[in-house]
Amino acid sequence: MDMLLMQPLAGLGRKRGVSAEAHDKAMSRLRDWLSYMSDDNLRAMVDLIARHAGKGVWPEEGLIRSWAMTIQCPPPRDSAYAQSLIRSAMGRQAMAENWAVELFQVAKRLGPPPGKYIISRLKLEAEENRHKRGVIRENIEVGRATPAERAWLAAWHEDLAEIEAIQAAVTEEGTAA
Repeated sequence: MDMLLMQPLAGLGRKRGVSAEAHDKAMSRLRDWLSYMSDDNLRAMVDLIARHAGKGVWPEEGLIRSWAMTIQCPPPRDSAYAQSLIRSAMGRQAMAENWAVELFQVAKRLGPPPGKYIISRLKLEAEENRHKRGVIRENIEVGRATPAERAWLAAWHEDLAEIEAIQAAVTEEGTAA
């Protein structure tokens, strides 16, 4: 990380009015936050940051994070947005109506809250996935399930387990408060 991103940008200064301590903390957050990126994408970030470094000063931290997400999305398990959405009222509704996995998957992929049309599509997809899970379970029982089917079912259940853990944590926080 340091060799690929920070060292090439070492000549950039902090913004006027930003203390050295605040700047160092921001650089530390960026190091941590961008650590998921591939080497090639970190090199691309160097180029992007350098081109937008007005007067030899680091661009805003939020802009850098936004650019990073455009270049390479963080791994799904680190998606704070998807976790936040699952904790929300929409996430609880999706869980109650059995379309939480589909909501979680689209949130990891696309980000912003889905509108009514997307929600209707997610509910339809959830119904199709319910049927697909049943077919795969039957195929497993009779020994006809393909590795791809088994992997799909395992991934679906992993997402469901993560959703349940996220919502359980919210419930525990509410109980502990």
